[in-house]
Amino acid sequence: MIQSSRKVRFLNYDWVSILILHLLIFIGIISIYSTTHLNEPFSFTKTVYGKQLLWFIFSYFLILLLSIIPIKTIKENASLIYLLGIFLLIFVLLFSSKINGNKSWFRIGPFSLQPAEFVKVSTVLGLAKLLTESGFNINKFKNLLQASILIAAPILLILLQPDLGTAIVFLSLFIVLYREGLSGTYYILSFLLIILFILTIYFGQKPMIVSVISVFIIINALIYLMKKKINIITNIFLFLFSILTIIGTTFLFKKILKPHQRDRIEIILQKKKDDKGSGYNLKQALLAFSSGGMQGKGFLKGTQTQGDYIPEQHTDWILTVIGEEWGFIGTFTIILLYTFLLLRLIFLAERQKQRFSRILGYGLVSFLFFHYALNFLMAIGMFPTIGIPFPFLSYGGSSLWAFILMFYVFLKFDAHRVEDW
Repeated sequence: MIQSSRKVRFLNYDWVSILILHLLIFIGIISIYSTTHLNEPFSFTKTVYGKQLLWFIFSYFLILLLSIIPIKTIKENASLIYLLGIFLLIFVLLFSSKINGNKSWFRIGPFSLQPAEFVKVSTVLGLAKLLTESGFNINKFKNLLQASILIAAPILLILLQPDLGTAIVFLSLFIVLYREGLSGTYYILSFLLIILFILTIYFGQKPMIVSVISVFIIINALIYLMKKKINIITNIFLFLFSILTIIGTTFLFKKILKPHQRDRIEIILQKKKDDKGSGYNLKQALLAFSSGGMQGKGFLKGTQTQGDYIPEQHTDWILTVIGEEWGFIGTFTIILLYTFLLLRLIFLAERQKQRFSRILGYGLVSFLFFHYALNFLMAIGMFPTIGIPFPFLSYGGSSLWAFILMFYVFLKFDAHRVEDW
């Protein structure tokens, strides 16, 4: 029996996902407490863990507000919400003050809001609206260009703040485009671009150009000898793509990236060692993981954590707290919880009757996966530090609210999935 929108109760929401969400937030708050309690003022509302708890409690007002907004209203105004997000990014560039060198936050008393986090929600809504328009075909160049511009607009504005980490995670939305039918050729080219980027940084521009020319000559000679036929257009495209990627990588690495960003990449690639400078956090993070062993040292007993050896441990490096205090078992538990949550959300997305809500689900999954994967790889030294939070675990009210909002927007649509809206 199909229920009307007004009769769908909160009990229709997926409580398995909600339970995992709350468990992760609880683990996050106690981890934040562990790494900050020794250096905090006496007033609870001025402590980092106190603020995070307040952000979480106040998030229920967001959930309550969301519960009374009809899903039809959200869908019909998705494009407007997207444009509002773009306006906020422009507004923060023009009128906010710099914090740590970035114009990314609005100050509200002792709290600060980062619009870029909420733009993740608005961009997913805008993308869902675009992809579900009548006659839209993602493999048509015009339509693909529209979707790419929609994703690229917030990326460019966030790069101007500048906030490279937050900008990068918006690329995760191309996972959504793949699920909605975008040709795998684009992803093969993206993989080639990443490989060329890494190799160019490691070996340098001239050796890579010589290598690419040599490889193309050898491969085409072999193809000609075996098949007597060469696809000239494809070869020219791949050759130019490779050469331009190598030249672009060199320009980006030497002219665009900041010295500390270049250092971090070179440390990951083992071209440089700097345990006292850019590599300090990574060295201390690895020490925290190794000292935790299998079972960990116990709550508030981690020497790296309690000694405050890892700067900003309550934000980008929160996983090191769990690794040191709860060991491999604690870290693996977080991996299991996140993996199960992502699989659960994919299951919910696939059971949607309408594309709009399925896209919302995959948008949430894409952002969560990128944040989770990149933060984890950063913590173990397999990806440069780019300053992105671990969803639901790291300190940050804007990130917490944005992910909770995106989470419950999708669950709201899922609760109404059997309806014709």
